[in-house]
Amino acid sequence: MQNKYQGIRFIFTITAGRSGTKLLAQLLKSTLKIDATHEPAPRLNYVFRSFVRSPEAARNWLEAEKLPAILNGLQGKLYVETSHLFCKGFIEPAFEIGLRPDFIILHRPAREIAKSMYQLNVIPERTSTGRLVLLGPSDPGVLHLPNWLRYSDYQLCYWYALEIERRQNYYEKTLPEKYGTRVFRLNLTELTNWAFFQQLSQFILGSQPAILDKEVYDQVLSINQNPKISLMGKSQERSLPPDIESEEMELIDVLQKKPSFS
Repeated sequence: MQNKYQGIRFIFTITAGRSGTKLLAQLLKSTLKIDATHEPAPRLNYVFRSFVRSPEAARNWLEAEKLPAILNGLQGKLYVETSHLFCKGFIEPAFEIGLRPDFIILHRPAREIAKSMYQLNVIPERTSTGRLVLLGPSDPGVLHLPNWLRYSDYQLCYWYALEIERRQNYYEKTLPEKYGTRVFRLNLTELTNWAFFQQLSQFILGSQPAILDKEVYDQVLSINQNPKISLMGKSQERSLPPDIESEEMELIDVLQKKPSFS
């Protein structure tokens, strides 16, 4: 397995979703002219829920389905995928089958993530879409939230955002130390900053590209790559709770009490 993928550099993201993943993929594809995809087939969201409690099944799926599909469509020796699902049970299995991917940590403040998820009605554990793509308090290895059913929809969204922040901090430290892989952290604001995007480009390409077209970069930024309306269909955006700060503080107070993980 390792020899089959030797010489190919894989880059995945560690992110919550609603954080600029589609924008990131389009910027890399259009500006750097590389294989950069958002959520390509075979999509992780269709298998995530089946594998969240079974690392062995996730490993087998990566080896039998996901990686052959990537290899079949690969145009060069560099592949970037910006799905927010990879950090939810696929990182360790990828290393176990011999891959040594690098990672982009794409961060957005927890409140902004929670607000977006809530307004879309993508609620961990509680809605079909939330269960399909988000970790929930009943999943293994997550921030422990006792009696989670009593918490509001917004609090569950905020819990999810904090869980992804925890994973980002953990992997940023652990992956370079344990596996020697490289990690690049940025946030959504930095992604839309030309100077910072040049640093990201250097991380991805290994050196500053000879030609980096700012006009193309600006053109991509001028288009909302993943508007809420395209995700909501005929549904209406939910109004936020009147006091989200109090809801957040209640949740944080509970999470600061041990045990830390489920």
